[in-house]
Amino acid sequence: MRFIASVAERDIDLVVLEELSVSDEFREWVAARVSGEPMFHEDIGAWHSVVDSEHGESDIVFIYTSLQGQRIAVLIENKIDAPPQPDQGKRYGLRGLKGIQSGYWEAFKTCVIAPQRYLHSAKHTESYDSEVSYEELLAYFTSRRFRDPRYQYKAKLVQEAIEQNRRGYQSAYSEAMTKFVESYCQYANVNFPGLCVQQSKPRPAGSTWVMFMPPKLRQGMSLCHQVTSGSVKLFISGSNLDFETIKQSYADRLDSDMSLLPAGKSIAIAIDVPKLSPLTVDFNSAQAAAHSALEALTRLIALVKE
Repeated sequence: MRFIASVAERDIDLVVLEELSVSDEFREWVAARVSGEPMFHEDIGAWHSVVDSEHGESDIVFIYTSLQGQRIAVLIENKIDAPPQPDQGKRYGLRGLKGIQSGYWEAFKTCVIAPQRYLHSAKHTESYDSEVSYEELLAYFTSRRFRDPRYQYKAKLVQEAIEQNRRGYQSAYSEAMTKFVESYCQYANVNFPGLCVQQSKPRPAGSTWVMFMPPKLRQGMSLCHQVTSGSVKLFISGSNLDFETIKQSYADRLDSDMSLLPAGKSIAIAIDVPKLSPLTVDFNSAQAAAHSALEALTRLIALVKE
């Protein structure tokens, strides 16, 4: 019996993100591995799927203070087998430079993590400041497996991702869904740039959520359009959430078409919008409905700003 049916890039993202969020030992290892020398002094933070409206998305951004007192960012791209987007490595560099100009960090490095086989293949055509193989991650977790069973689990997950790359596995790619979301994102970027829609990537047919990362969104909040279910939602998450308290806070602010509802460990403010059918209708035919959804998302942001 196989350990796991398949490993997605997001699975590895979250393993790396967890270690960067909780382990100084791993932070030190990443900083030294990327820079070529010991650099780490103090953690500032790590974030997943960081979107810049002009230059696209970084899978992981890790920021730390160096031994010399600089704020340094590591912008990480994660690959299992998917080919790179055009100029993907270049855009990572542009995001790094923009972060310096914006005062988020004082120096940066770009990094790609992937199976060694991928890094040596023709698919890997983009240049980054550094490359870290899954095999190195595997060795890191395996060498610590006797300290904590969690390291053994993480090692198994990374090992499966390596084997998956060797088998040539790719998730079920849907050309129709990918093209629809690509056109959707282009339309959103041109007509609603303040929403900061996620970067479009190849998608399976079942990947029907489009995420947005506007810069003024408060910590613990996220914004999405559930395309096929006909709903846009603002998710509010946090360790001390209480539904009744949130309900009272927003009761007098919600428009008549807005609803407040529990969503797992989060609370969502939702607006019903027209349902879209990306697998059967092209984006041009659905543009008016998509525009309506984007307007609704803008209203949700306005609600939060109030």
